[in-house]
Amino acid sequence: MTGGSGYIGGAITERLLGRAELRSLTSHPGRNRFGSQVRLFPYNFDRPTEMGDAFTGVDVFVNTYYVRFNYGATNFERAVESTRALISLAQQARVGRIVHVSVSNASENSPLPYYKNKGRIERVVRESGLDYTILQPAIVVGPRDILVNNIAYFLRRLPVFAMFGSGGYRVQPMTLDAFADVALEAIDGSHSGRVLPLAGPRDWTFTEMVRAIRSAIGSQARIIHVPSALALVGLKVAGGLLGDVVLTSDEIKGLTREYLYAAQPLRLGEDFGAWLNRPGIASELGILYQSELARHFKAEPKS
Repeated sequence: MTGGSGYIGGAITERLLGRAELRSLTSHPGRNRFGSQVRLFPYNFDRPTEMGDAFTGVDVFVNTYYVRFNYGATNFERAVESTRALISLAQQARVGRIVHVSVSNASENSPLPYYKNKGRIERVVRESGLDYTILQPAIVVGPRDILVNNIAYFLRRLPVFAMFGSGGYRVQPMTLDAFADVALEAIDGSHSGRVLPLAGPRDWTFTEMVRAIRSAIGSQARIIHVPSALALVGLKVAGGLLGDVVLTSDEIKGLTREYLYAAQPLRLGEDFGAWLNRPGIASELGILYQSELARHFKAEPKS
């Protein structure tokens, strides 16, 4: 698995503990949530063959590797080539199956680089000659989620929450538990050779989502609708204060153009509203800011 201690990878790993020998490739070998239960291997994309031992004798490769945005030397083009190197290692090791985590509406024809390069990676997976399942969630919500948590963070602290445009664009949240369950089915051989758009039991508009979060956490923030360009300026200011990239221009375009919506997804799991009302969920949402840069790009503290 790539990112076995991460948000999505960690949820899948939890379900596999005790079932098999688990290995994880990671940028942060010092952040092992599972101790001796998962063997860690550091990424080394400059010398891919040095990652070969991670794949030796492996039956299933679960790939969550990607980047949200270009940052420093990390960019979408390199993410594609790095994924190509991982899949090549899987081929050389004769791995039996790939379960690849993609995103709704990934397409090489997309004008948005995030989705375009996700589409390129999907093609590499499909053409690998290995058995595969490609999972395409839109929004995966759960503990340590960045998007929903940080919406709650701002709703807790600001008197006004700026909505991008109308807010009427559709989104399809599904719970982390539901996503991990379908990933486990794919690991066990279900959905072979399929590209699966995934969603929760019903669609939401983005305004409905924000209002539900506001209600769940007891926020009194006023929701106002502003042009996306103006909202982006505010997000850049917030990002500067927080030392993070809150959202990018392309992510706002993807949201408002309904890239987080698929016409005929496989629907499963608990509805977003029911998840918000689970005991302990709302009380934790937005208490701490979840930083993308701290999670994926910042160096580990020296011991």
